[in-house]
Amino acid sequence: MTPSVRRRAAVLALALTMLAPLPAAANLSHAERTVLVAYLSALERARYDAAFALLDLDERRYFGTARNYASSYVAERFALESFRILASESTPVGTVAIVSEHVRFVDHARDESASATVKVPYGIVRASSVGEAIHDPGHPWLAEAPTGAVAETGGLRATVRTVSFFTGRVTFENRGARTVTLLPYGRSVLRDAAGTVYHPIATRASGLTDAELYLGLRLPSSGRYTGFLTFATPERFTPRSLQLTLAPVLADGGDAPFELPFAPIEIGAS
Repeated sequence: MTPSVRRRAAVLALALTMLAPLPAAANLSHAERTVLVAYLSALERARYDAAFALLDLDERRYFGTARNYASSYVAERFALESFRILASESTPVGTVAIVSEHVRFVDHARDESASATVKVPYGIVRASSVGEAIHDPGHPWLAEAPTGAVAETGGLRATVRTVSFFTGRVTFENRGARTVTLLPYGRSVLRDAAGTVYHPIATRASGLTDAELYLGLRLPSSGRYTGFLTFATPERFTPRSLQLTLAPVLADGGDAPFELPFAPIEIGAS
């Protein structure tokens, strides 16, 4: 497992810890509340450069640049419309604050704008040189929303909605007359421009493996499903293009399984 995949697993564990029951009152110090409000206000105004500057050193090193940090918000068409600090809890390494946010984003399953009110945990840590800083894990360090990333064979159409390092969403839509069964953890591969082959990660961790696709997705005629595939790649992987082949796909009554190949997905072109 690569360092970035280990970080993802650690983030999942941390998120579960931070979502444990918290006291009702948000007892933040003046400095903690100031940096948290400044960070959330920057997100609200889509000032991702300002928000990036308020992250702790580890997070800024992880993203590398403010542009990388902003990319996941842009790819998901995310907008923070309002926020309210609900609660906080002190930990040995800082403070965890729970914030209620009203957000807007793209619903990939329907390919349309959606909104929701969610509770989000944020870490506030003491950085010796700059005072309090924000620890906001769980985001890909780079994300793309490619255009034209579509493959269609035998009436089955698939569209890559986002490429997030490491998790990308794929929407499957069956336009044929027969039910098809997708088993993308069987022989699916991802190739970079140099021809290096990567295979999807099959694990019990729900943040890394789509259980529905792993077990085999039966998609009836006119059916639609949006899921994700995660591939193990080198640390700080920055390819020029990626080529995805999904396989195998079985059509009810068909003679043989078939593949669903995509044209190269250009990175940095969106």
